[in-house]
Amino acid sequence: MPSPLPPNPFPPNAFHVAYQRCLALEAAAPHLQALPDSPPPIVCVRLLGHLLRLAPAGNPQGQVEREITLATDDANLMKLAKHFVSNFIKAFRGSRGSTPAQSGRPSPPSLEGARENTMVIMQEGGIDYGTAWTTAMCRGDNRCMLTGESDFRGGGWRHIEAAHIIPQATNRNIGEEGNKFHSAGVRTVLSMLAEIDLPELLSDGLIHRLENIMTLQHDCHAAFDDLILWLKPVEGIQDTYSVHEAFQGLKTVKGIPDKVTFSTTTAYPLPHPALLALHALCCEVAWMSGAAEYLMDIERRMDETRVLANDGSTADVLMKALALVET
Repeated sequence: MPSPLPPNPFPPNAFHVAYQRCLALEAAAPHLQALPDSPPPIVCVRLLGHLLRLAPAGNPQGQVEREITLATDDANLMKLAKHFVSNFIKAFRGSRGSTPAQSGRPSPPSLEGARENTMVIMQEGGIDYGTAWTTAMCRGDNRCMLTGESDFRGGGWRHIEAAHIIPQATNRNIGEEGNKFHSAGVRTVLSMLAEIDLPELLSDGLIHRLENIMTLQHDCHAAFDDLILWLKPVEGIQDTYSVHEAFQGLKTVKGIPDKVTFSTTTAYPLPHPALLALHALCCEVAWMSGAAEYLMDIERRMDETRVLANDGSTADVLMKALALVET
């Protein structure tokens, strides 16, 4: 749930100064007026403060500090926060939706075949979704990577889906002229906050590469896409993650352990820890700042307002939603 900014954690330096601006704006937030079609001031300032605290040390954290420093006044700080809501938080939540259905049961290839197919996957141009799904299922023995449950096509009782860590739509439409939400702004923000060269890793059709794919049963997939469930790499232990939840009890109900270790008997690559860390950063900042509730409220009101009222009373909901679709 939304959390006040803690005391300044930085020693006297540029990060300290930038974070102090966030603390000052947080104190003033109750008396500030929200910008048109923008999150409330308290959400804006907490998003910036928590993002500065939690961004990976080095270039990502430095980029956030520079953006805060370059904002000349409180209004520009709130505009910056809105930019992050649109091109970071909303970019991940924008992946919500059903997974294309796949037919047939994948058959695990031989280890030699896996090596050959992996080389094809890594080549420029990537693979399509269906191939990625089948290959990921072979990599994970037709099981959910969080619960261990088997897919019904493999004799189990669950519908296992291919879940993209960096959303498929976010990458596919980046840079396409006329598409405002999936614009270059998304690529810029995600690249700014990632600990790896994201454009190189996922460029030119490589959004379906196995490093960006997890096999999850349907409920886990939905929770992951809704930013309710996330995984944080455990330092010093390869392919091991602590599992976090936005709502207490979710892991218990779904049978998800507090810690998971990914492994495979094939030569296929496992999910990339830097991509899961970026998703986790988005989730934590979204919930700590209140941006998650802000977006959920807009989505709820849009769902309730299927048809705009003739008297214009529902126009503000549409405007808020459109405001998050920025260039």
